[in-house]
Amino acid sequence: MAPAEKSSPGPPQAVQVLEACLVTLPGVGKVTARRLAYHLLKVEESQARALAEAILQARREIRPCRICGNLAATDPCWICSDPERDRTCLCVVEDPRDLLALEKARVYRGLYHVLPGRLSPLQGFGPDSLEIPRLLKRLEKGEVKEVILANNPDQEGEATARLLAEALAGKGVRVTRLARGMPAGSAIEQVQPPILADAFEGRRPLG
Repeated sequence: MAPAEKSSPGPPQAVQVLEACLVTLPGVGKVTARRLAYHLLKVEESQARALAEAILQARREIRPCRICGNLAATDPCWICSDPERDRTCLCVVEDPRDLLALEKARVYRGLYHVLPGRLSPLQGFGPDSLEIPRLLKRLEKGEVKEVILANNPDQEGEATARLLAEALAGKGVRVTRLARGMPAGSAIEQVQPPILADAFEGRRPLG
């Protein structure tokens, strides 16, 4: 009788748990998760503790702004509480990282509205997930005269922008979209400030 084949030994249970946590991060696949897990096992314990504490501290101190949804250490955030911001303009972004990229470009001095994401049916993120009523409620005071849709120029971003434009139609505000200066399929947070500035200044009306 042929001897039974031995199963290949896997990583220890603790490593498997660490890998399972890492693979949930954006852009981290199984191979990268395993590489990161074993890297973390090699670093000094103080470095590993510092990483864990930094994560916990950020979770404790950072929260969504109740007005715009931006992540900040204060509520309202530093932008919403700035009296010098132009309250007639509202720029809609998909992620707080997009907000930071626009701030770095230094071409906009209005307010922001951070969506909880963007349309992504494959990930179960549909129209209701955009919380459009929260955006419309910000228009009720009548201060906002222009809503700038700064969604990423890819298929999901364009679909999100179209849905928002439809919801904003007839609300008495000018709806604009960033110009096509940004490469198709790019992410706002990765675009160089000069290109982003051109796209922002050349924004076009929708509808």
